[in-house]
Amino acid sequence: MDEGPTVGLVVTVHDPEERLLDLAIRQLPALVARYASTTALCSGSTHPAMLDLLRNQGAEVEVDNQPAADIHQIGGVRRKMLHAALQGGTTHLQLCDFDRALHWVAHYPNELDEVIADIPSYDMIVLGRTARAWATHPPYQAETEPLFNKVFALVSGLEWDVGAGSRGLSRRAGETLLALSEELTIGTDAEWPLLLMSQDGFRVSYRACEGLEFETADRYGPEIEAAGSYEAWEAKMSADPARWAFRLRVALQIAEAATRYGRRLPRG
Repeated sequence: MDEGPTVGLVVTVHDPEERLLDLAIRQLPALVARYASTTALCSGSTHPAMLDLLRNQGAEVEVDNQPAADIHQIGGVRRKMLHAALQGGTTHLQLCDFDRALHWVAHYPNELDEVIADIPSYDMIVLGRTARAWATHPPYQAETEPLFNKVFALVSGLEWDVGAGSRGLSRRAGETLLALSEELTIGTDAEWPLLLMSQDGFRVSYRACEGLEFETADRYGPEIEAAGSYEAWEAKMSADPARWAFRLRVALQIAEAATRYGRRLPRG
């Protein structure tokens, strides 16, 4: 008997310094309760306390003991993440960065419930940021990330935010992406929706979300306190040229992937 669609959550976790542990202790029960299954692909350096917490909350934990991937190798991590999630047996998946998922359920739980309910209506739903959520990001993100979205819009005609770290997938779409995805880099953010759009019969959509606001500050309470205010801490981060250079590399990799895979879209 068909029991209807089910949504599993899959997250990537890298927390060697336990920066997310307190937040996870508070929010993980509410997060996992919303899904039919939870899968966590954890870096080998993630603190054992976080691994124990995930397991105690019923998550299927897979530890990736390969060296921590940077943006140049993140495509392989995304495929490992997807492969692990498909073992959970749900009809649909939500992929999300762990820190974003914890922040989302803490601050916008009703919206998260709406997103979970919406995921089974599509083969892929790209989850991006509202204008207000964009405005919470520091300049080194707010001024560089629109560049890859501009390139994505040029190749697809769609003004979507493709780099916010979350999307919904059907099992069929996930299996197709595992078979077709080749991107080595963080450019999978553009590759995956463009791959599905280039195939027949896939329903690909977009939703802008408040809950995908800037979440990184959740991990840096002591540093914010030492700086004297959130504004002072953000100003210090935004004055670091290395952060700008890193975000420009992210933007370039996603933009280049959009250009490559956009050529596969049907024309006319």
